[in-house]
Amino acid sequence: MKSNGKIISRLFSYSVISIIAAVVATMVGVVVDGIIIGRFLGEDCMASYGLIAPVINLATAFSGILATGAQVVCAQHLGAGRADKARRVFSMCIVITIVVSALMMIVFGVFRSNICVLLGARGKSAHLLPLASDYLLGLIFAFPSLLLLFEFNSLMRLDGDPNRVIVAVVVMTALDIAGDFLNALVLHWGMLGMGLATSVSYLAALIIMLLHFTKKDIIFRFSLKGLKRKDMVDILSTGTPSAMGSVSSMLRNAVLNSVLVATALSSTAVAAFGILNTVFNFTSSVMIGVGLTTAMIAGMVLGEQDRTAAKHLVSISVKTAIVTGAALTVMLLVFADVIAGVFGSSEGAKMTELAARGLRFYALSIIFYGINTGFVYYTQGMRRMALSNIFCFLQGFVFMVLPALALFGILQADAVWLCFIIGESVSLITIFVLAAVRKKGFPRGFGDFVFLKDDFGVGEEDLFEVSITEQSEIIPASEAVQSFCEKKNASAKIATLVPLFVEELSNNIVKFGFSDGKNHSIDIRVIKLSDGWTLRFRDNCRLFDPTEWIKLHETDDPTANIGIRMVCKMAEKVDYLNTMELNNLIIKL
Repeated sequence: MKSNGKIISRLFSYSVISIIAAVVATMVGVVVDGIIIGRFLGEDCMASYGLIAPVINLATAFSGILATGAQVVCAQHLGAGRADKARRVFSMCIVITIVVSALMMIVFGVFRSNICVLLGARGKSAHLLPLASDYLLGLIFAFPSLLLLFEFNSLMRLDGDPNRVIVAVVVMTALDIAGDFLNALVLHWGMLGMGLATSVSYLAALIIMLLHFTKKDIIFRFSLKGLKRKDMVDILSTGTPSAMGSVSSMLRNAVLNSVLVATALSSTAVAAFGILNTVFNFTSSVMIGVGLTTAMIAGMVLGEQDRTAAKHLVSISVKTAIVTGAALTVMLLVFADVIAGVFGSSEGAKMTELAARGLRFYALSIIFYGINTGFVYYTQGMRRMALSNIFCFLQGFVFMVLPALALFGILQADAVWLCFIIGESVSLITIFVLAAVRKKGFPRGFGDFVFLKDDFGVGEEDLFEVSITEQSEIIPASEAVQSFCEKKNASAKIATLVPLFVEELSNNIVKFGFSDGKNHSIDIRVIKLSDGWTLRFRDNCRLFDPTEWIKLHETDDPTANIGIRMVCKMAEKVDYLNTMELNNLIIKL
C-alpha cells in the first residue's frame, strides 16, 4: 500500500489556479501600462518605459527575496508543526520590509537621473532621460506597497485566505487601468502620471490585504516579541534564488538594451524590446505562478521530510508547466502581430513589426522556461540554495546574454530574439546533466529529479505510507499498519494501539470530512525512528481537529474512541495545524 499523491496533486491544482490568477491579474495592469503608453504617449515614452524595466526587475528581486523566503521558511515550520516559529518569521519579514522599502525610495528618488543614464538613456537615446526619470519618480511611491503585497500574497495562502489575494489584485488592476486612462486622456501628466497611477493602485490592494489581520482564527500575527537574527538570515538566504532571478533579468535587459541601442534601428529596436518584455512579464508570470506553488508546497514537504510527496510534487509541477506553456506558445505564435499591434500606432509600424518577430522567437522558449523556472523554485523550496542560485543565474543571464553578444554582429536584433530559445534550451539540458551525474546514469523518471539531500527523511524500510479515499480501505490500512509495527519489533502496546488509532481516526475523518460529497483523501505515514515513533495524518477535508473533537465527545464509556484517547495520552507531543486548507496531525510517541 502506497501514498497515491492525490492530496498533493489536488492541493497543487487548487493553489496554482489561485496563484496564477493573482499574478496574472497583477500583470494585466503592467501590460495595460505598456499598451496605453505605446498608443497614447508615443514611441519615445514606450522606449523610456522599456528602459525602466530593469528597475522593476530589481524591485521584484527584493520582494522575491522576502516573499518567497518567508513563504518557504514558514511552510517548512508549519509542515513540521511549529506554528509559533512561523509567526516569528512572519514578524521578522515585516520588519525587514519596512527598512528595505524606505531605502529603495530614498536611493531611487535621489539618484533617479543617474540610474536612467546607467540603464541606457544616453548617446543616441539621451532624449529619453527626462521621460524615464519622470516615470521612475512616480513609481518609487509603489515600493512599500509592492513589497508588502508580494509577501502577503504568499503568506495568506498558508493562512487559508487565498480569495482575499485575488480580490486585492483585481481591485489593483482595475484602479491601475482607470488611472492610466485618466492620465493619458484627461490629466496629461505624461510618464509621471503613469508611475503615480501604478503607485495608487498598489496602495489600494495593500489596504485590502491588511484587512486579513482583523480576523480571529489566523496563524500570522505581527509581534516584535522574541525576534531572532537567525530568522532574518533564514528569510534572506532562502529567498536569494528569487532575487537572483530578478537581478539576472535586470542585468540581462540592461545588456540587451545596450545591444539594441547599437543597432541601426536604435530606439525603435529598444521600444520593440519593451513590448517583448511587457509580454514576457505577462506570460512568465503564469509560469512563475506554477513555480511559486511548487516552492510553497516544497517547503511543506521539507518540513514533513516526505520523499514520496517530493516525487509527486516534481511530477505535477513539470506536467503543469508543459500544458500551460504549450497553450501560451500557441497563443503567441498565432496572435503575435495582433498583440504587437495593440502597443503601437500607424506611426510605429516598424516598431510593432519588429516586436511581432521577436514575440514569435520568444514563444518557442516558453515551455522550456516553465520547466526551468519550476526547477529553480522547487530547489529553493527544498532549500538547496547553492544549486538554485547557480542555476538561476545561468538560466537568467549567462545562457542568454552570451549567445546574444556572440550573434549580434551577424543577426543584429534577431540575436536578441533568438537568445531566449538558446538560453532556455541550454538550461533544460543542464538539468538533465545534473540529474544524470547524481544518478550516475540516464534519468528515466520524476524520482531522478527530486535532488534531495542524502539525509532527507527516513529510509523506505522504516516508513509505512498509505492513502485512504473511501471507508472500505480503512480496515486493510489498519491491518497493514499493524503488520508494519510488528515487523519493526514494536512493543505490544504500540502494535495494538497505533493500528486502532489509525482505524478510529480515519473513520471519524471519513464520517465528518467526506460527508460533503466531494473527493477527499487521507494520507497516513507511520515512521519508525531511533528514539520512538511518529504518526502523521493529512487530509483535505473541512477543518477537523481530532484533539478538540475528543474534548467535545467525552463520555463515560471507557471503550469509546479508546484508540484515539490512549494514543494521545501516551504521546510525547501532539501537534495539529490547519494550513493551506489541509488538516495536519503529528503525533510523537
